[in-house]
Amino acid sequence: MTYVGSPTFSLAAVSGSFPFQTKYIALPLDVTVTLGAEVDSDSGRKRVSSPMNGWFAPQKLGGGSPISPLPLSSSHSEVWWDGVEVYIRDLDTPFGTYVNNVKVTGTRVIRAGDVISLGSKIARNSNTPKYISDEHLKPIMAKVSLSGITSP
Repeated sequence: MTYVGSPTFSLAAVSGSFPFQTKYIALPLDVTVTLGAEVDSDSGRKRVSSPMNGWFAPQKLGGGSPISPLPLSSSHSEVWWDGVEVYIRDLDTPFGTYVNNVKVTGTRVIRAGDVISLGSKIARNSNTPKYISDEHLKPIMAKVSLSGITSP
């Protein structure tokens, strides 16, 4: 694969995903982009989600306060481009990162058309608070597109 400038890594929600706005993230050479929740649960600092970054905003679904998808960690995974390939790795999260339904262990190449999942669906049980909607139990699931690519 040949890239013209820095590729753009796009994520579009697929069926079964917690809803989010499509992402268009530039991947400069050897710069790591973190994917995760807009609110950093460790520091309490709010990071501002936008279509151009890897932060996913809380959503207000069916009333109540906005809530982030519960399977999503504040710093969930990292994506980067080394000049040849685009890679993803999980940041030791409790619900994992998946590419095409295969759990990522170590570093994994991602390609256009792959479906990534940040976390896995959490099953509702008797301890799940009523204000938590079924949507909040869903992971971020997205189809990957890469632009800025020319064929060899």
